[in-house]
Amino acid sequence: MANLYIDHILIAVRKLSIASATWEALGFKVTPEGKHPGRDTHNRLIVFRHEYLELIAINDDSTPPFRPSMRSFLESREGLFMFALGTDDIGGTIADLRSRGVKVGELLAGARDAGESPGYTWKSANLYANLPGTECFLIEHDQIIEERYTLPQDPTVHGNAISGIKGLTLAVNDADRVAYQWKSVLGLDEPVDISTENEVRRCLRFGNANIYIVSPTSPGSMLEFLETYGEGPFELSLQTTDLATTLAELRRGGVDYKTVLNPGKPPSISISPVHTSGVILRIT
Repeated sequence: MANLYIDHILIAVRKLSIASATWEALGFKVTPEGKHPGRDTHNRLIVFRHEYLELIAINDDSTPPFRPSMRSFLESREGLFMFALGTDDIGGTIADLRSRGVKVGELLAGARDAGESPGYTWKSANLYANLPGTECFLIEHDQIIEERYTLPQDPTVHGNAISGIKGLTLAVNDADRVAYQWKSVLGLDEPVDISTENEVRRCLRFGNANIYIVSPTSPGSMLEFLETYGEGPFELSLQTTDLATTLAELRRGGVDYKTVLNPGKPPSISISPVHTSGVILRIT
């Protein structure tokens, strides 16, 4: 199978203009609006060198929903919705998965029209319920990232010094079972056990970032999340090249944050979902 990587993470929001301003206050550059021809959504993006965050909202209620689950998601909350696994050979990846009995959706063509910015196209296929803990799909872009995004200027360089996605945490009821199902479906390396006294945590390594599959073992915010929403994406982790610059940019934007001390590791920053369109965000 072709190497897989975290291509992008979808953050579902109710009002795209409000979400864009929210993330710009964190020190990110946000691309101009893009629309998806034939679909009911529009987006703005936070682009890094190898991956991106997608702020996505409903744009046309008269169009049949491309992802019906997004509408039901937004009825209850905003925040981390789902993500895409990137591949440079989606046809080969699909063939490999199907040869091993994995259900994969049909190959679909997609496009983004961003007006003054370059438009671009891609191919994708849904992975359905093969990977518990989130909706997920495969994607292969027809243009490289430098061709797809030219606005704003130097779109991958952000004033807060954040350089990319470090990991995505999925809250699940049985981390061992889920992690080994992911390993089996995608042919991944053995899950790495990084559990703590409060959670069972398994790490799956992809080309550019990690997926953390976690089950809580004591009361707390993750257990409350599972009881309220069920299994799903819980926390986004981003990496910075200069923590001092990140902190200065957050203060400039009036963003409340907490500094988290990790024994034997550099400190990290935790930002309330109030400042992140419902996303629990950690920066390291």
